[in-house]
Amino acid sequence: MVRCKSGQSYTQVLTLFNQTQQDVVSEMAAEDVVVRDGARVFVPAGDTAGSIAATAVFSQRQVAVKPGQSASVGVTLTVPPETPLRAAVVLFRGMNKASGSSSVTMTASLGALFTFTVSENIQIEGSPITVNPQSTTANLGVSQVLTNTGSEPVIAGGIAAVLNETGALVGKAVFEEQRLLPGEQLLFKTEYPAELKTGSYRVIASFQYEDKVITNSADFAVP
Repeated sequence: MVRCKSGQSYTQVLTLFNQTQQDVVSEMAAEDVVVRDGARVFVPAGDTAGSIAATAVFSQRQVAVKPGQSASVGVTLTVPPETPLRAAVVLFRGMNKASGSSSVTMTASLGALFTFTVSENIQIEGSPITVNPQSTTANLGVSQVLTNTGSEPVIAGGIAAVLNETGALVGKAVFEEQRLLPGEQLLFKTEYPAELKTGSYRVIASFQYEDKVITNSADFAVP
């Protein structure tokens, strides 16, 4: 996660550890991460206007790592002026085929995601809360879709607080943190850890990101 200005460059050293029993040969590559219809898509460098991946400069283009050893590669990425993109992935892209105990052969690639924040336009919006009632086999489930409506990446996480009909807090459940790129939609869900007694309740879902909080609520009953 990088905070920078448009036109600024950032350099990072990535290290690949070979914990297999075979040599690993990789070529370095970069791809842009774009959001289409609310979901992430990986795009070859240069195929998108304002490509961040196309600016990638590597200290070496190929690496060979023997079993039990490691190799490091430096990469410099530059955020083009006026680009709407905010993420790229840098890959150790496997070149040689590896075989395991079976007859199956494969190539393996590993990568690291880089996100870039260049402004303070950070904003998310939430859909209505969905409550899945508790049953004899499952506890109460709470979920909400969050959408990044700003222009910058954001990490959001939160709490679902359950209140009884008098407004007293009964208990809480945690929404695990997730990263949303601009325009991305993600489902956040959690399960209340205990069984609720018969009655009327309200669940309040509060998500925190940066120094902001978004809150929604929904009423439900346990028969």
